Amino acid sequence: MNRPLVAKKTVLEMVLEWSADRPAWQRDALRRIVAHGRLSEGDVAELVTLCKIGRGAPAGDCKAVPLEPHHLPANPDQAESVTLLSVSDVKGANNLAPTQNLAFEPKGLTVIYGDNGAGKSGYARILKRACRARHAGRIEANVYDDQAPKSASATISFGIGGAAQPAERWQDSPQPHARLSAVSVFDSECASVHLRDKNEVAFRPFGLDVPDELANACQAVKDALAAEQKALEKARNPIFAAPTWKATTAVGKALAALSASTDIKAIETLGTLPAEEASRLDRLRDDLAKNPAKAAAEQALKADNVKRVIASVSAIATGSSEEALAAVFDAAEVSRVKREAARVAAASAFGGEPVEGVGSDVWRTLWETAKSYSTGTAYPGQPFPPTADGAHCVLCLQPLVPEALSRMARFEDFVRQDTALQAQQAELAATRALKTLTGVAMRTRELKAVLDELAIQDAPLHLMTRRFIASARLRRHVQLQAIDKCERVVLPLASASPVAGLTELEATVRKYSQELRQSSGAEERKKLEGELAELSDRALLASLMPTVLEEIERLKSIRFISTCAADTTTNSITKIGNDIADTVITPKMRDRFQEEIVRLAAEKVRVEIVRSGGKYGSPQYQVRLFAKPDAKVHEILSEGERTCVALASFMTELATAGHHSALVFDDPVSSLDHRWRRKVAERLVDEAAQRQVIVFTHDLVFVNDLVDRAEHQKIPLRLNTVSRGPTGAGRVAEGLPWKAQSVEDRIDKMEKAARAAKVLYDSNREDEYDAEAVRIYSQLRASWERALEDIAFYRVVQRHRDYVNTKDLKKVSALTATDCDAFAVGFKRCCDIVDAHDPSGGRNAASPPPADVLQDIQALKDWVAALRTRQKQIV
Repeated sequence: MNRPLVAKKTVLEMVLEWSADRPAWQRDALRRIVAHGRLSEGDVAELVTLCKIGRGAPAGDCKAVPLEPHHLPANPDQAESVTLLSVSDVKGANNLAPTQNLAFEPKGLTVIYGDNGAGKSGYARILKRACRARHAGRIEANVYDDQAPKSASATISFGIGGAAQPAERWQDSPQPHARLSAVSVFDSECASVHLRDKNEVAFRPFGLDVPDELANACQAVKDALAAEQKALEKARNPIFAAPTWKATTAVGKALAALSASTDIKAIETLGTLPAEEASRLDRLRDDLAKNPAKAAAEQALKADNVKRVIASVSAIATGSSEEALAAVFDAAEVSRVKREAARVAAASAFGGEPVEGVGSDVWRTLWETAKSYSTGTAYPGQPFPPTADGAHCVLCLQPLVPEALSRMARFEDFVRQDTALQAQQAELAATRALKTLTGVAMRTRELKAVLDELAIQDAPLHLMTRRFIASARLRRHVQLQAIDKCERVVLPLASASPVAGLTELEATVRKYSQELRQSSGAEERKKLEGELAELSDRALLASLMPTVLEEIERLKSIRFISTCAADTTTNSITKIGNDIADTVITPKMRDRFQEEIVRLAAEKVRVEIVRSGGKYGSPQYQVRLFAKPDAKVHEILSEGERTCVALASFMTELATAGHHSALVFDDPVSSLDHRWRRKVAERLVDEAAQRQVIVFTHDLVFVNDLVDRAEHQKIPLRLNTVSRGPTGAGRVAEGLPWKAQSVEDRIDKMEKAARAAKVLYDSNREDEYDAEAVRIYSQLRASWERALEDIAFYRVVQRHRDYVNTKDLKKVSALTATDCDAFAVGFKRCCDIVDAHDPSGGRNAASPPPADVLQDIQALKDWVAALRTRQKQIV
């Protein structure tokens, strides 16, 4: 019946091997499932984040921790089975008292009894977190102590292969202890039997539910992603449902085709309107709202005004060019040089003359007039001065003596040399050049209206034009100052000429004027209106650019979530679930399950395990009734019967392990009646013969069943009680509480109490001794009653038990009349001393001395021993 069903690999080892090529977030989910069983909402939220990171989202602080071999429960071989020795010095676990030591029987059965709230569940939670549990739950800190540690810890002693190991300080963590994970814990939350869809009882061996939980995790992540996608789909800006742009424009077509793959740069380029296009948009809006002929005339006038600016700028460019400015300076310089040459020549020719101004311009005019008169009228055919005899000076009318002729010849030579004339001509040329330079209009006052219009049409070009005029004016001013100072200077650089831009603008405006003139025709106007629509939508796109970019990001997010959702499919999980099920749920395991059911429920629960499809990706094994496979099992099996099925599956799972490590049961018979309790007690005690078994319970009847079975099977037994005290819950005491102790244990405690009371008696502490004596006799009376129930009636009938133990009825025949008389005497002796009712005020009886107390206790001890001896002889 106890033959092993050891598999080559455990279910979790097969899952680990399969998970190697799964997405990182699924491997992280497997780690959480193995550690905790169920995933919390927080786990699912983190898995959604990890799923996104796996598809390229920023990692942030959240990182996947994949399932690794050290996360799996230990699976030692038979020689390395793990036993628990003690849990001590607990800190930060519920309200458990410190400095307690909960010891366990390493080679048999340990029963830890405690009332509700006594602290036994706190110790059980520590073992569930440190060992292997299907659903480990969590350990809350002590809410009554703000100074208590926020994380539970305890010193756990254990053995491996029968050899005690050094005690380890365990600290609560999501992962079980590497060695202690070989120890299995069972409670109602850890049961492998559950209601599926609330209408079927399903069987799931430990580990086989991991693919099922992973499939659930995939579905939860998928649902979360779907909810996020739905929210994104609802978040579409209403403007795209009721667009204000035209569907036929480039903008309209681009926005209608927005997708996650849309080229953002192309959209931004489309929504960027250069200044010239913005200006044309404004013109089209204004002009298409007017009469075409009038609008064309206005544009033609604007073109003429631009042409006027071109003419002015061209003239300024010519007048302020390097060549023009250099020519004016050069003319002035030539004029100065020639004037100086004329002055030097005049000084040489007339330096000794007695009259001032000889050789001057006035004198030269006089000379030229006299010469004209002499050669034309007075002495025709004669040179000037005349050389004929008797000739007279035409100016002074005096005869021309040799000296006068010599002087006049010298004057004529001077005039013929032409230095003064050249100087005069150079000065005239310089004057004309200077007049031309200063005559070029370089002011903007005359062009103000035209330039203001240019600023509206093309602001950069308007600024360029003004800068050019200003730089030309500065260059001219610098050159004029240089001429006045007769110093050649380096002129300031000229600003860029706007002539090319102005020429292009004139052509554009004039062309636009022509288009407006032609727009009186339907086709041409339609063309301009189309251009207006295009430009208007592009301008609108510029204002909507943040909204459009946000829409593209929304579409990208939707596509990204769809990509992530592809990782939530469960096909591969279905396959591994089926493969593992086919490996684990073998006919031998099903037979073992049947054996366990029979041991726990005899013939009362006739069920079997059958394959019944799957959910998401995990196969289901349904528990069905032999007699009626189609029946709704959940409506037929009671809660107690389902618990028995759960225990049967738990014990079946353990049969697949290759070791006999300890088993821990936390309240395994909750809600069971006496029939199931006794069967469970028998099964656990039988298992204690093979391995260490630890049971936490608050059921005293179940405790008695366990104790009776263990004593009958001669299984090593340790009994502990946990209770609540001033320092907290979980105070450990060896043995059971008084109400649960056997008669023999009670006699032992009363004897010790009587010997302690003798010390009070001997030291004359009468009041203290009287109180202690009354307490001892009160316990002694109760023990006579318990002896009657447990010894004389051999537990055939017990208080608060809902059945009669008829199989031991013969043992009751050992009771004799002498025994009844002895019982009456002993019981009356106690009643006489204990104040069951209000005593007479005049009675004031003294308490029995210590020797009498011990004698009365011995009477019960002898009575019990005599009955036990005779009962053993009855077969």
